[in-house]
Amino acid sequence: MASRALHGVVHVDVNLSTAELIESMLEEVGIPVSRNWLLERLRESGHQTTRPRLNRVLKHYLRLGLAVEGSKGVQWTHNMSPQLLHAVAVGKRL
Repeated sequence: MASRALHGVVHVDVNLSTAELIESMLEEVGIPVSRNWLLERLRESGHQTTRPRLNRVLKHYLRLGLAVEGSKGVQWTHNMSPQLLHAVAVGKRL
């Protein structure tokens, strides 16, 4: 159930399907949501997970800069729209 990392820290294993489902939920909702809200939506979709697994997925997305967490919850921020990619490519640098 849990695997050991290099320095003796225990990490919970997470299924890829769980990570993808959490990602799609965050993308679709578009506003900050609580971890409890995510757990409830997962339960409603028939895909239960534990809080440690949810936290592990969210920590991964936060570390990669794909999501942010504030006082109102977690929000997906990654955007691959063509307009944004063009603006980043040709826009002015500060």
